[in-house]
Amino acid sequence: MHKIAISDCGKKNDRYRAYFSKLPGAEVIVVGEGTESAIENCDGLVLTGGGDVAPELYGDWPDETVHVDSARDGVEFKLIDLAMKKSLPVLGICRGLQVLNVYFGGTLVLDLEKYYGRKHSAISEDEDRYHGVRLIEGSYLKNFIRQETGKVNSAHHQAADRIGSGLRVAARAEDGTVEAIEGNDDLPSRIVSVQWHPERIQFDDPFARGVLDLFGSCLSNYHDKVNYVHGG
Repeated sequence: MHKIAISDCGKKNDRYRAYFSKLPGAEVIVVGEGTESAIENCDGLVLTGGGDVAPELYGDWPDETVHVDSARDGVEFKLIDLAMKKSLPVLGICRGLQVLNVYFGGTLVLDLEKYYGRKHSAISEDEDRYHGVRLIEGSYLKNFIRQETGKVNSAHHQAADRIGSGLRVAARAEDGTVEAIEGNDDLPSRIVSVQWHPERIQFDDPFARGVLDLFGSCLSNYHDKVNYVHGG
């Protein structure tokens, strides 16, 4: 059994629960402010979608960043700290990718449409935008999605800019926007993150199933390593 901690994103938690419950034997727990230590008993951490990361965390103070939740930033940075200490695999989704990139010293594009003329925001609250994406040869993500190009959903106005230390780009949109990043082999934890929302795509789509398969593989490798160390 794999116990997966997901960061609390409010009313959308159930969508993540449904997605990760498709992993055989998975147990999903929601962690938030005051319950961060619960990941001590988990095999992996998922950083979920949501609003903007506070710009002061990466050195900018723009007027257009209007959906900041500094308390959540603090919770998720603490969760990453704990995950790194345990070498837990970490999966970031949408905001989760951005949080991970900032945590490792990277920066964000403050507004894709304003600064680059790229529209990646959702069409409406209930309808995501879709665009093409290309996976980077040699990335872990490509090995599990098993195709070079495809279409993914999109509901964000910010994106990774300068990539954080120890991370590398794993996919880009047709317009060059970073769509996935993953950790280099020298990081103690397996880091995978995607800008799209796999939990909101049909599960048989390779860009939904492949992300889950990769994270499931990371969880199994972590579990096997822990059992080996403790003689389980």
